[in-house]
Amino acid sequence: MTTSISASTPVSAPVSAKPSNRPGTGAAPSGDAPVPQLHTRLALAAVCLGFFMILLDGSALNVALPSIEHDVHGSMSALQWVVNVYTIPLASVLLTAGSIADRWGARRLFTSSLLAFTVASLLCSLSPTLSVLVAARFLQGIAAGGLLPTTLAMIARTYPDPLERAKAITIWGATGGLALVAGPLGGGFLTDVWGWRSIFIINVPVGLITFYLAKRFARETARRDSRPDLPGQLTAMVSLSAAVAYLIEGGPLGWAGTLPLLLLALAVVTGVGFVAIEHRSKHPMLPLVIFRRASFTASITNGFAFQFGGYGMQFMLAIYLQQHWHVSPLRTGVYFLPFSVAWVFGTIVLNRRLVGFGPRVLLWTGALSSTVGALVLLGIHGPSTWPLFVIGTALAGLGCGVFSPSLNAAALMSIEPAYAGLGSGVLNTARQVGMAMGVALLGSLIAMNNALTGLRIGAATVAVCFGAIVLLSLRYVPRKSKTA
Repeated sequence: MTTSISASTPVSAPVSAKPSNRPGTGAAPSGDAPVPQLHTRLALAAVCLGFFMILLDGSALNVALPSIEHDVHGSMSALQWVVNVYTIPLASVLLTAGSIADRWGARRLFTSSLLAFTVASLLCSLSPTLSVLVAARFLQGIAAGGLLPTTLAMIARTYPDPLERAKAITIWGATGGLALVAGPLGGGFLTDVWGWRSIFIINVPVGLITFYLAKRFARETARRDSRPDLPGQLTAMVSLSAAVAYLIEGGPLGWAGTLPLLLLALAVVTGVGFVAIEHRSKHPMLPLVIFRRASFTASITNGFAFQFGGYGMQFMLAIYLQQHWHVSPLRTGVYFLPFSVAWVFGTIVLNRRLVGFGPRVLLWTGALSSTVGALVLLGIHGPSTWPLFVIGTALAGLGCGVFSPSLNAAALMSIEPAYAGLGSGVLNTARQVGMAMGVALLGSLIAMNNALTGLRIGAATVAVCFGAIVLLSLRYVPRKSKTA
């Protein structure tokens, strides 16, 4: 996942809030009386911990997948499902979760989803078979889809002052960067020392602490009438699931096999059904009118290509290192350290220094670095080529760190302010779909009889994705925002 994910609901609070006056609820008293600074910091800690758990779970799991395969006797396609059965419901639930947060209140949805995520993590750690693990990961994904859209809304409620809110959002973003660095290394360490189940077990105490902090200190957001688009939600999830299943199963069964073609047909039919439902719905989950601007559509495509390339590449390389270079999970995490550190450096240092040039420059220059990095990876084969691995992944990570925070800015520059929350949610959904597709396709390539050939095809595909971001940004993204 990524360090610049933003909520799919607007962070401004409507005026129809119904806060509770009960002590210990964490909600603001009527009139929004001042809250002790310690309380606001603990509320921010709860939000950041929840965000950290979502991102860490994905980045730590990649290095543990071969150990899971050995323990539960799964195949490569099974490993892809372990990842994507989490990502698919997360992507599908994101937009609907925004409506639910409007109706319930963001804190209530956050704490409910957090409990579900914690219980699902425990089930993952206790899974005796692959099928149980996949089912528990599916529950994790639904819960993460409820957690993610609420984080920025809760920060906005906790910090009404714009300057203080900006500082809090910076801390929130840095939490994502920390998860990116800690994930591969921490996941490798936990897997080597206590086994892959420990990656999920650690979520249990962290989740309970986060739940207490959120329930005790976080302030409830406003509530308003909002109707979830259940037909759109269902057809979107079925279409995405079928498309990912086609990419996963098409490799081992043949792209023109009976089952893969049936899955592809189901994806197309339900996809068309989704568009028809959204076009006719009075309360669409995804108003299609927002895609009339080419610049916004290009930004959404960039978000898809970013997650496809960045996270699909990480999955592909983590499997290749352990299965074909025969390195341990911990050493795999060490191999990915330059990638993670360069990503965080690009985000925290370079992006912030260059932000005055506007998102267009950051997008195409960062994506160009990532394209070069992916091309360098074409030269790796045996363990002796580890310098190419380090250089290629570091360049890719650096570029992702430079341009990924600008994806949101570019998208929101291209859409009316009234659609800002929805536009951010659509971008995040596209990014999660890109991740699912990247893991599915690149994982299928690495499962080819000649894994090295599959790796090179995958690296070339990643280079094409990043190259597309360069071209789309130069063509459609405005040079600078017209607003501050």
